[in-house]
Amino acid sequence: MHPLWDEYPVLKEELSETKKLIYNKIFIRNKQVNDAAKHIFEASGKMVRPAYALLFSRLGPDSQAERAKVVAASIEIFHNATLLHDDIVDEGAIRRGSPTIQAAYGKKAAVYAGDFLLSICFRITHPYRIELDVQGILTRAMERVIGGELHQLNQSFNEEITMRRYLTQIRGKTAELFALSCYAGAMESGMSEKDQWVSYRIGVQVGMAFQLLDDLLEYTQEESSWGKSLFQDLSNGVYTAPILFAMEKDPEFFKAQFAKESYTQEDLSLIRKVLTETKGLDAALKLAERYTDKALKLIQQLPEEESKKDIEQLTRTLLSRDV
Repeated sequence: MHPLWDEYPVLKEELSETKKLIYNKIFIRNKQVNDAAKHIFEASGKMVRPAYALLFSRLGPDSQAERAKVVAASIEIFHNATLLHDDIVDEGAIRRGSPTIQAAYGKKAAVYAGDFLLSICFRITHPYRIELDVQGILTRAMERVIGGELHQLNQSFNEEITMRRYLTQIRGKTAELFALSCYAGAMESGMSEKDQWVSYRIGVQVGMAFQLLDDLLEYTQEESSWGKSLFQDLSNGVYTAPILFAMEKDPEFFKAQFAKESYTQEDLSLIRKVLTETKGLDAALKLAERYTDKALKLIQQLPEEESKKDIEQLTRTLLSRDV
């Protein structure tokens, strides 16, 4: 497990059990697809989204340990299925510091593996369909995530994209999954509808800040530490917050960059320099901090349970990553 969880020993054990549950549910007779589907969990990320689901599941009176893990597992599986499909669309070569599934196994295996993982989400939650509408919220989340991705597709290479459109984009493709995680955990625990709604709103704010920090990290980290292909968004015509803020100060420079079909190390260094000089990075960081502050204020509305402290601490840690 990621060292992030060393400060949360109980949660760390729950996440480990959740990961085992996921791994044991992956089986399909096609070896290439089966191996591809399992591989993404062998090189698993931080498991932040299922962590939020598990923490929120402790806040109410009716949580069941096994059911909470299944809910958390379904969210992590759904998240990784979207990553598989994202890497195919973006032609990404690196994910979490390793070759992407499409790079290692081929695009066909990656497509089928992603589809297979989506089917597992619904299979493992099926036994709880009467007591919880987890399949309903998974379906709605899927629609919103796809909507966010389609919005991004429609705005690709659009040099006139506005910040409002960009925020709408990440609201669907990233923030919705965080919202689902918090809401699903709250629902599983039997919290009131009012508290479930507060939980959902917390997830939205956390997800927005999380994505904005990811946008920053793409332009401030080295590929070896970042764990993804640098400049992938720019190469795919996805203009994120640092670029949009910097464009307001130096539009001609960025129009010249947008016209390029590929980017060299010299381009990378120059773009980073201009992002710093135009305060594009600073402005994106301030926006991420605004969403973080909103999340922390909403967390204060949660019931006074021990898990509330962990939710606050995790949120502060997650949204204060070095940029």
